[in-house]
Amino acid sequence: MKLRVPVALGFIVMTGCSAWSQPGSLSLCIVHTKSHSSDQYEPAAGPDAIAMYQELAGRRLQNGATLQITVLPALMQQEIEPEVHRLNCAWVLQLWYLRNADEDVSGQALPRGARFDSLRFTLWSSSTREVIEQGTGFVSLATKPPLLPFAPFRKQILKKLNRLP
Repeated sequence: MKLRVPVALGFIVMTGCSAWSQPGSLSLCIVHTKSHSSDQYEPAAGPDAIAMYQELAGRRLQNGATLQITVLPALMQQEIEPEVHRLNCAWVLQLWYLRNADEDVSGQALPRGARFDSLRFTLWSSSTREVIEQGTGFVSLATKPPLLPFAPFRKQILKKLNRLP
């Protein structure tokens, strides 16, 4: 009986030490911001939130931390903060889809006479509400290949998350 206690204690200590040496995770909520409460999406999160999830899922940060991603259903602006606090997300990737961007909203040159939709994101801390990164990209499914901003957004977001302390 006396031998079992030290052996069990040794197992707990060894297991605990290996858990401490492993990199942690970073919680990230992705949410599409609805412009109208009547807006309905299929899937409920909206296709842009799903596309960003697919870009970021399975990625590790340079320190080895994994991204623990939660995709929320599309919400109105005032519903987002209470929901991310309820889910205990450290960081929030918030998306807005803007129809028919006629102007240069991201520093990218537009083809003359072209009308593109745009997708905007902000990456912010749920505890401080500080925006640490933002970006805008053009969307056009009519072009060949389709013009989508998800891969550039992923690079920009991961670059910023890798700089976190």
